[in-house]
Amino acid sequence: MPKGKVITLFEHGYLVSERDKDKANYARPLPEPAFRWLEQRCLKDKDTVDQRLLTLCVRAGVKVLQVKNYVGVLALPKGIRIEILPKTGKKDPDAGLSRTQLLMMLRTLKTFRCIASTDTFISTSKMTLPDIFVGQFIRSLQILLKKGIKSDYLRQSKNSAWLKGKLLVSKQIKANSIRRDRFFVEYDEYRVERMENRILKTAVEKVYDEVYSPQLRLGLRKFRDLFEAVPMISDPAIAFRSLVPDRHMQHYALPLEWAKLILNGNSPHCMSGNAEAVSLLFPAEAVFEAFISQWMRHHMSDDWGIKCQARQHSLTYYNDKNFFQLRPDILLVPKPHTQGLPQICDAKWKIISSEDGGIKKAGLSQGDFYQMYAYGMKYLNGKGNIFLIYPAHEGFKKPYQSSFMFNSELRLWVVPFDLKKSIQDSGKILRQYFAEISESAGAERIV
Repeated sequence: MPKGKVITLFEHGYLVSERDKDKANYARPLPEPAFRWLEQRCLKDKDTVDQRLLTLCVRAGVKVLQVKNYVGVLALPKGIRIEILPKTGKKDPDAGLSRTQLLMMLRTLKTFRCIASTDTFISTSKMTLPDIFVGQFIRSLQILLKKGIKSDYLRQSKNSAWLKGKLLVSKQIKANSIRRDRFFVEYDEYRVERMENRILKTAVEKVYDEVYSPQLRLGLRKFRDLFEAVPMISDPAIAFRSLVPDRHMQHYALPLEWAKLILNGNSPHCMSGNAEAVSLLFPAEAVFEAFISQWMRHHMSDDWGIKCQARQHSLTYYNDKNFFQLRPDILLVPKPHTQGLPQICDAKWKIISSEDGGIKKAGLSQGDFYQMYAYGMKYLNGKGNIFLIYPAHEGFKKPYQSSFMFNSELRLWVVPFDLKKSIQDSGKILRQYFAEISESAGAERIV
């Protein structure tokens, strides 16, 4: 396998050793050393079964690794990278479309707001995620260069042939008692080696060794030359803590955000033993929840107070202590000028079917319904609407026509959110669903 190869697969997909690829044509083959490397880390993974990135299993006598519900980039030794894309339907979607959907959702995460949202960027969905991330980093550096690389006065001391700055008398006597033509001096010099530039230099060097696209390497080489005299940092955490806010350095914010992602990574799941490579992995459900929450803030905050991950209530109490905290994804609280009751929205990254094939075969989770019932009783006092939001796909395009009745006044509605459309179009459709559902329930319009 060529160095720098990117292997693309979807959530819950399988990986197999190249040695066994003919016995498992449903799986993506990996070189034997890379497969063994992943297998060993899977066996050493101390996370619970639900939190693991990979599961080792045997199918038809063949050992395979199944990717769980994580999305992003996983870096392996020898320059191999695995691109894991979200799966929103029962069939594997188009990789470019899935990549675009993931990038749209990632932009709502705080650490990924540095991703561009222009149409030009979205057209790069044919590129793999690793190259897209590096391309965005290069783009941020190009913008920085146009606005100007900042220098700073740095204290220098050396034995010079010229007298400038402050003469260090004690060192002068010690070093130049014979050499009367030399001066041991200390002075301030305006240089480019400030901490921000050192961080960027380190990030450039790290990704340069992992990129094999000629176009991207050419873009990075320009900044390697620009920062050639700048020393690298050894500890990114200490370096970022040392940065002092400065209004004259605002144009550094975007490239520094990318550098932080590259040097520290922001993956909630880390695999030990490969600290030299950049891996960025995220639970798909957490990304979808953050995306829906951010949409609610943007489109419903005029009339509703948006509380994400509310923590006011617990399931039970024992000796006046709370047990089993209840945290709905989104609690909508009507503002004074808005009539209606509080509402709950919960996003689920699961593939369910429409009601046409029968509710029992739709894939709805009994555990999710127990959870929603607890939310409704504690946060809504058993009265109002609860919305379960799932990603739309070819088998689930419209909300269920009827509600699930917990009692005569507490209803649960199942609605889709179409990630194939733009955020604005999907938002309009979701608002329409909410309005129609509220009317059909005989309740106040909630949107």
